[in-house]
Amino acid sequence: MKFEHVRGFRDQYPEDYEPREVIFRTASKAARLFGYRHVDVPSVEYLDLYRVKSGDELVSQTFAFKDRGGREVTLIPEVTPSVVRMIASRKDLPRPVRWFSFPKVWRYEEPQSGRLREHFQFNADLFGAKGPAADAEVIGLAAHILDRLGLEGQYEVRVNNRKLMDSFLTGVGVKDIAGAFSVIDRFRKTSREEFLDGLEATGVDRSTAVSIAEVLSQRISFDDVEERVSSIMGRSETVTEIVRELREMRKLISCFTRSPVVMDLSIVRGLSYYTGTVFEAFDTAGELRAILGGGRYDSLGELLAGIDLPAVGFGMGDVVIEILMRRVGAWRVEKKEPKFYVCIASSMFQEEAFSVAAEIRKSGGSAVCEVSERSLSAQLKSASSEGCDFAVILGEREIEAGGVTIRDLASGEQVSVMRVDLPRYVAERAASLHGRGQGKIY
Repeated sequence: MKFEHVRGFRDQYPEDYEPREVIFRTASKAARLFGYRHVDVPSVEYLDLYRVKSGDELVSQTFAFKDRGGREVTLIPEVTPSVVRMIASRKDLPRPVRWFSFPKVWRYEEPQSGRLREHFQFNADLFGAKGPAADAEVIGLAAHILDRLGLEGQYEVRVNNRKLMDSFLTGVGVKDIAGAFSVIDRFRKTSREEFLDGLEATGVDRSTAVSIAEVLSQRISFDDVEERVSSIMGRSETVTEIVRELREMRKLISCFTRSPVVMDLSIVRGLSYYTGTVFEAFDTAGELRAILGGGRYDSLGELLAGIDLPAVGFGMGDVVIEILMRRVGAWRVEKKEPKFYVCIASSMFQEEAFSVAAEIRKSGGSAVCEVSERSLSAQLKSASSEGCDFAVILGEREIEAGGVTIRDLASGEQVSVMRVDLPRYVAERAASLHGRGQGKIY
């Protein structure tokens, strides 16, 4: 019987996982540079945690089941409710609080390009701060990560505000705001007729639906958004204040990145707990799903724990990131240290080989040690296939002389190095590693 992985999931071989670690390291380092601290959440939560405010659509996509105690639980489909639950249980944390995490999440959705049923997701959240500065910092962190992954110029961040859209929809007579948001969230994923029919199903008349579609389809600058919205719904002090904050946020984001940040009134985010700024990043070619998305969710703390907890954050999955990085040639292994393969001419030198490998590791290199009784030529082939930079050869002559022979696997050059000088040799190779390139591109 042949077994394969479950549909929507993936096997990750070393050549798949090692470049993915670049995403992990880059995002984590960026978050720490911004003052965010690493937390982790359980992989299983009570299903009611998502029923409270994530919306029916998300709950329908969960991998939910009853445990042996009859409790309804689920593999986590997202992280936000979990971190809100965590922070609500700690009264001693001085605000603002900056947290990030990198868990696996699961959603029972139809697998397609850029979407799986299981993936890694980087999350960053800023708790306890309101206003455009906090929103700008979170969007700036997201852009900083993408830029450091080699994607500067390959994406744009599209922003909007749920309060702005709430005022706009109310101003044109929409009654079912939540229903309209659900339809608008799919604006660029459906045909015009499907969109108009969807709005009509929420009680919006056809002419109003057409007016909404026209506004959503236009590229509107931060300077023009108030005029465009007001031309349909009339002047509003609320809209004026929201647009002022959006412009201030946009100005502050420019302190973090040169990548484009644009207004897009069709960005509303599907989850119902968003309360203010919302944003998504897309590839500039417009060929992929959203790279990341997030926004402000000031009411979730009250809903889950009865506390006042202003919050803004984002999530970034690794699946679309991988596709985009492959396209631009940035999907690569980053070598952090020189890699040595310790070869032995005879198994009688195994103990000596282990000792040499230990010295290499202590001196800043990584070492793979031969443990099979194979020919020297077979060992050298393994050294190359393992992606090693150097082969360290131990034979009778080297043992008697108190040294090793080191072959540069790139150039084929060989040098003899005394054991006493081996730590310095390894340290020098480690120091010059960055001059040798960033590693293999996949």
